[in-house]
Amino acid sequence: MRLAIALAALALAVASCNKEPELSVKNASAEQVAAEVKRSGVARQTRLTPGEWQLTTETKLVEAEGLPEAAAAQVKASLERTMTESQCLTPEQASRPPSEIFARRQNSRCTYDSFEMAGGKIKAKMTCPGGNSGTMTMTMDGTYTPTRYTMDALMNVQAPDGAQSMKMSVRSVGTRTGECASAPKAG
Repeated sequence: MRLAIALAALALAVASCNKEPELSVKNASAEQVAAEVKRSGVARQTRLTPGEWQLTTETKLVEAEGLPEAAAAQVKASLERTMTESQCLTPEQASRPPSEIFARRQNSRCTYDSFEMAGGKIKAKMTCPGGNSGTMTMTMDGTYTPTRYTMDALMNVQAPDGAQSMKMSVRSVGTRTGECASAPKAG
């Protein structure tokens, strides 16, 4: 669930209609990507339109291997879902550079194998090293404008012993629906 929220935040951070400048980074930490986003000028031109936003995240389990059938069914039932929420994006929040979100939202041990952003499109591949939950690789592919984004992600998780694996796909869509219904909270 946190990963879906992080994807939505990442997509919010990179939404923009300006097609320039382009950014391409390879083999970098989240902090290095954030610095490159800032250095490249993308941060100055990458802004969402303030207002009320509807955020929808759909999570689908594609495959679970190495688990007993009942456990695989339980995992699938707990992960497959669609969540929709609304939030008011203040002018202050919309003015923040994406670099603030990249460094804070991602696991600091994760690295971007590649990160590209240009012309209303974003593509990335990230690897998060093993631990108790195993190694995860994630590919992301999305589009963005100041009033809408779509981000598709495919996550592959391999257990430390290699006996179990899981693949999930997540689609995050954000759409500006109008002005904020009530006074937004600061920050």
